[in-house]
Amino acid sequence: MKDSKTIISHLKKHPLLKTLEKEECFFLLKSLLPNSLSNYIKFLYTKNDTLFFVLTHPSAKMEFNYKHNLIKSLLNQLETFHPKCKCINLKNIKAFVTNRNKKNESFFKNSVIFYKERASGEFKNSAKDERLRELFEQIREEIKNNAKK
Repeated sequence: MKDSKTIISHLKKHPLLKTLEKEECFFLLKSLLPNSLSNYIKFLYTKNDTLFFVLTHPSAKMEFNYKHNLIKSLLNQLETFHPKCKCINLKNIKAFVTNRNKKNESFFKNSVIFYKERASGEFKNSAKDERLRELFEQIREEIKNNAKK
């Protein structure tokens, strides 16, 4: 029987899912970058043998320009030390700042409950901290309100 790692590695080698392998290499590259730069990277993508860094702040663009050579050397070392990242084959790297704001959408605020609540809201609240006690009581009230519906 195959384990999950083997199955996932076989799926990554499938031609239709080749981009997953690139995304994993990009994630690895992002983790190797300094925090002063990696915190401002929104995402990475490739086009015409160029790796584009989409950044969230103009100061990160300046930092990118300052550390351009470091990023290129990390990319070359990544290809040598991780054989699975040979598929990248990039010649240039560029960065730009996106003009789109982050969406602060929450899935829980607008979610609709479509199942019957199983919990009854009866549990012992043994929290000693007052804030935690209040939060547990709010959870209890939410459970009771959802159970009534």
